[in-house]
Amino acid sequence: MTESLTNHPTMSQLRARIDSGDLTPVGLVRSALARISRVEEAIQAFAAVFADEALAVAQQHRSATSPGQLWGIPVVVKDIYDVAGYRTGNGSLGAPQCLAAQDSEAVRRLRTTGAIILGKTTTHEYAYGVNTPPTRNPWSLDRIPGGSSGGTAAAIAAGVAAAGLGTDTGGSIRIPAALCGVTGHKPTFGLVSRSGVSALSSTLDHTGPLGRTVDDTVALLEAIAGHDPADPYSSAGPVPDFRAEFGRGLAGLTIGVAEQYFCDRLAPDVVAVFEQALRVLEAAGATITSVTFTDVELCPRVVDVVCGVEAAAWHVCQTGMNPEKFGPDVQEALRLGAAYTGVEYLEARRARAAVIAGMEALFDSGADLLVSPTIAMTAPPYGSTHVELGGRTVSILDGINALTVPANVTGMPALTVPAGFGSDGLPIGLQLMGRPGADATVLGAGSAFEALVDCVDRTPVL
Repeated sequence: MTESLTNHPTMSQLRARIDSGDLTPVGLVRSALARISRVEEAIQAFAAVFADEALAVAQQHRSATSPGQLWGIPVVVKDIYDVAGYRTGNGSLGAPQCLAAQDSEAVRRLRTTGAIILGKTTTHEYAYGVNTPPTRNPWSLDRIPGGSSGGTAAAIAAGVAAAGLGTDTGGSIRIPAALCGVTGHKPTFGLVSRSGVSALSSTLDHTGPLGRTVDDTVALLEAIAGHDPADPYSSAGPVPDFRAEFGRGLAGLTIGVAEQYFCDRLAPDVVAVFEQALRVLEAAGATITSVTFTDVELCPRVVDVVCGVEAAAWHVCQTGMNPEKFGPDVQEALRLGAAYTGVEYLEARRARAAVIAGMEALFDSGADLLVSPTIAMTAPPYGSTHVELGGRTVSILDGINALTVPANVTGMPALTVPAGFGSDGLPIGLQLMGRPGADATVLGAGSAFEALVDCVDRTPVL
């Protein structure tokens, strides 16, 4: 069963209603807060709701004379971003108790365009996992929303907000977006500032948007992208036109499918949805071709070591934490990260270079995009610690992020869009990846695919 789209409006629909005078920022914030009061007990997507502040900012918007792109629209922010005056909780009992002195750069840029920060959404503790307790999946409350940006995805799927911010180190934007039936984009590495965002892995972390649609996602990306001298990994290049390939359709694109690694461990219902997605792409004029992604199988080990070492190093430098209060999974992950040797870290960096070379060869061979399912299965039951992947029982982290980690290792842009539903009625996502810097191609193709499938206007009943 689904609700009408009118109950879960997109950013462009909200923008049009505000511009026409049919809706005010105050009314929109009140509507969002009312929605939270109806669904939050069930989904538990928020770490904090900024009700009074959001209403006060909405009141101020009445006198704005030059509204920005996101003017008057409530958005949500994952609770590893600093928001001035609020604690950055990181989903942890062991996080420092102090309040953030200033906004993270991405939040500051959102405010500059007129967005209203509605609240902070839940995260798997310190973004180191894919469960995001206590949050539940709006499509089925006995399933996980994915993670680590699970609260943002669940809030969007539940109709609280049209878009919000997440982070992605091994898939943490795309995983919850796919499992909750919304859209999420991991931009090219360095495209969006990470200043004021708690780190997990300095060379794998990405900040980026989630939304109900590709257009919603791009609206946030346009607001937050661009060089930031406070982030040493920030790209100094010009911000691309993310909508440059909107409207061009899929005709003429060569889309690669790497059967080995990306397609050989899928649940049967994911196979069915993916094959149908390929038929849709091909019918729209794209050329589907088999490709080889050399050394991609090295990615899980690269992420284990690089993320483990860099996470352990960052946590050692922090003050005010109480690691004894961390959950057992995060304590164990940080212990393992600290135990890796310098030799193992350098070996992982060499393996990463090999994966990047494999990615470059794939795109040099003529492919415009690489496409795969986002996740090899639908959302596992809440409380799961292990899943089946290709006939093997693996940890839930290794199973859920199996297909998403290559984009973090290489830094290439990766988008997930809803593609269909499994036999259990749960969402399945399609992942589109491109050469680093080709965000516009990825987003344009995702927008074209989105228009051809009946997914965006299907929303969960709560």
